[in-house]
Amino acid sequence: MALTGDLRNFNFVDIFQVIGRDRKSGILFVEWKDLTCAYYVKDGEIVFARPIDKVYRVYADRDFDLLLSKLRMNAESLPKTIERFLISRLNMKEGIFSFMPGFIKYGREYPVVYPIEELIVLASRNLTPEEVERKISDEMLLFERVPGKEEVLQKAKLNQMEEHILSLIDGERTVLQIRQMVNKDTLLVDRALYAFLALGLIRRKKKEVKQKQASITLELLAKIIERIKSL
Repeated sequence: MALTGDLRNFNFVDIFQVIGRDRKSGILFVEWKDLTCAYYVKDGEIVFARPIDKVYRVYADRDFDLLLSKLRMNAESLPKTIERFLISRLNMKEGIFSFMPGFIKYGREYPVVYPIEELIVLASRNLTPEEVERKISDEMLLFERVPGKEEVLQKAKLNQMEEHILSLIDGERTVLQIRQMVNKDTLLVDRALYAFLALGLIRRKKKEVKQKQASITLELLAKIIERIKSL
């Protein structure tokens, strides 16, 4: 089933999260105002990007290696296309996207200079206040770290401030307290939290429901009942 939507309602962080989670292969199309691009995805990683004039023409080139030969490109030049046609456009909010899984045939492994985890972080740095509010809606929210995410963290390539924000998440500090401790623009903190959620580095901490202590024990209740019966 194709993933489709409008970038004004479904940002790149969420798109990359779905692509990375499903680990599928296919093509992500984005129709910008000035350009239509095809982003080639292999096992959840974007390996190539190129502008196209008509979407339907992409379906004629199902063999990826033959396509590269046709375009006279080698594997080493693929990351540059991602920089030019994707990373440079992550701040753009108007466009229609669709991800079509399958149909493209990949013959071998290709260099992944920008893993999907890093793309999630890069995209998060361009989120608007309205976008982050969809997930960071309450300053009293509590988040906790998810164990066993060392590989994800390594691929994400957080900057110094993002690493600091992540270090403050302990399941006890609220979003408000983290914002105050970082002492930076609130939006910068919320963007990082949004990225951490998408990467699976953190999760919302569930509130512990404390059981109310019984005001009267069963043993005492039994004695009271026996006392009443004896009256």
